[in-house]
Amino acid sequence: WIHKESLMIRRSNRGENSLEVAATLNSIGLVLFKMQSFTIALDVFMTSLKIRRSLLGWIHKDVSIILYNIATVQLESGDEQEALKTFDETLRIERAVLGNDQSEIVASLRHIAKIHKSRGYLNEALAYLEEARDMREDGMHENNDLVLAQILNQIGNIHLQHCETTKAMESFSRALRMFRNAGRSDTDLVVEGLDRYNLVVYHPEAAAVA
Repeated sequence: WIHKESLMIRRSNRGENSLEVAATLNSIGLVLFKMQSFTIALDVFMTSLKIRRSLLGWIHKDVSIILYNIATVQLESGDEQEALKTFDETLRIERAVLGNDQSEIVASLRHIAKIHKSRGYLNEALAYLEEARDMREDGMHENNDLVLAQILNQIGNIHLQHCETTKAMESFSRALRMFRNAGRSDTDLVVEGLDRYNLVVYHPEAAAVA
């Protein structure tokens, strides 16, 4: 592996504890993650985290990045409880160090919301998604913003589960407009339980903006 050879060179030149070694370990962890070797990837990420914390402290952007990777591995391997704890820690650091750079914060908020929803805590999931929506809107993104469309879609489904059909339709309609403005298909809008609720989402008000 190129990354493995790079790691050996950097360890010989810089020693075991250096930011260069931590970065290479992170790269190796990402490769392992894509190969779905979650247990090994987690060990590699943890080693990178230990090095970064020792050199950078606990509140640093590079620490939040590796924590995000760890949480993602935990989530994909089915450990929702540990993933939630790690995403919470990631979010806490991101809020402290990222300032107006909200894209990474939004990603963490969405992951936390996903876990809460999976565990049946819909109100908690909705709160995190609404914060993600507000941050994305405050960033003055265009009306073809796919991330905002996906967030609105998720919010709509939670309202639907709460039997709040009017609020659900408002979110679905906004999401659909954005999907269409971005040149995406109407099938990008995912409505959970559409047949059960007998909703008509694809109505004239959701037509693409010229």
